[in-house]
Amino acid sequence: MSAILSIIIPTHNRTTLLLRVLESLYNQSAEIGNRLEIIVVDDGSTEAVEAGVEAFIEKHKCNALIRYFHQVSSGPAAARNFGIHEAKGDVVLFLGDDIIALPGLLEKHLFGHTVEHQETDIAILGIAELALEFLQTPFARWWRRWNFRYHLLLEGKRNPDFSFFYTNNISLKRQFLLDYGVFDESFRYAAYEDGELGARLTKCGLQIIFEPAAQAVHYHEINLYTACRRMLTRGRSYDLFVQKTGLLGLSRIWSFVGAGPWMHPVIVRPLYRLADKLQYRTDWGLLYIVVLMYCFNVGRGRKPAIPEIL
Repeated sequence: MSAILSIIIPTHNRTTLLLRVLESLYNQSAEIGNRLEIIVVDDGSTEAVEAGVEAFIEKHKCNALIRYFHQVSSGPAAARNFGIHEAKGDVVLFLGDDIIALPGLLEKHLFGHTVEHQETDIAILGIAELALEFLQTPFARWWRRWNFRYHLLLEGKRNPDFSFFYTNNISLKRQFLLDYGVFDESFRYAAYEDGELGARLTKCGLQIIFEPAAQAVHYHEINLYTACRRMLTRGRSYDLFVQKTGLLGLSRIWSFVGAGPWMHPVIVRPLYRLADKLQYRTDWGLLYIVVLMYCFNVGRGRKPAIPEIL
């Protein structure tokens, strides 16, 4: 029997963490049996990722479960497309190389597609919350709500639209992708490439179903500095996203705040220093947003970089 569920994981220089992700999936593989395959697409790593994956396969004797591929560094969109075309499953599940699956995640995705929602135009969105060890500061807890917004779905305040097409834990029918379009490889960074695809597919009738029981842990340290780096990356892809979709992937208010003429390095430097101290003491969201939106506009080429931040 060919695989029904194909898990696609793009990776870049995260060998140790990737192996933890594979372990979490291997521990669930017995529940799925020969209906599962894991496709790892190494996007130009300089680490010995292949050797690590091969050692994992040898240790667990699971060469029929995991398939490893390497591509010249081209970005996560291209890596996922590589996986889509190599996949044998009817359903593809996108995970990140820092997303550790909790028990039952694979069954929830598979049951959702084969029993609850057999229609071809359905995507199932799981949840990937930051690991508890990385949620010990007020800033990290604020970032969790501001960044991924799962709380809006859990509290019933929003229905998932294209902006919730998070490729850290989402599955859909492979044929729907092949029929209506895969990732746009002009997105070279891990930012907005999933939102652009989500926007395009929802115009073709894709419905996103939120399944909070399909749970994973996002094992990624977050602090003001790493968040600034993340916003820089988003800024690099934002204008391309707007050009491709005609949509705004960001609040007009916050975009205006970050791009205003008053946002000058002379002003932002002391604000960053203040925010850097306060992140361990208090949830001062407005201050954090001002600093992060400045970094976002550095990525867009609208503001000069500040060396101590970016």
